[in-house]
Amino acid sequence: MSGGGGGSGDWRPEPKAPVLDPKRSGGGSGGGVVDDPCVIDEVTSLNSVSPAALRNVGPGTLLEVVFMAGPPQRLVAQDNTGQIVGSITSRSMLQFIECIQSGRRYVAEVLGIQGGSCQVRVRLA
Repeated sequence: MSGGGGGSGDWRPEPKAPVLDPKRSGGGSGGGVVDDPCVIDEVTSLNSVSPAALRNVGPGTLLEVVFMAGPPQRLVAQDNTGQIVGSITSRSMLQFIECIQSGRRYVAEVLGIQGGSCQVRVRLA
């Protein structure tokens, strides 16, 4: 086996590249480039789902994405009563946190529920 070589030791992901957004295209084919790193649209499953809270949501329900400074730091999806439905772990978690701290708001739209599992789409509100 070969080693990975040296590195900066920085575990944080690189900044995200611009996202293509077809809604902002200039009228031609293809999408326009969005320079806003807070334009994130990601499908993920909630973790540590609360069975009690899950009973009150269904496909199409919009949950508010909230950053909890902790410790530990976490992103949670809350229903309209403030009850935590589950936590969000995502490859874009650090970007979500930075954007929320700068004033942006995100929602997690419930796509489906199967047993105790809840799939959501996280996007700007």
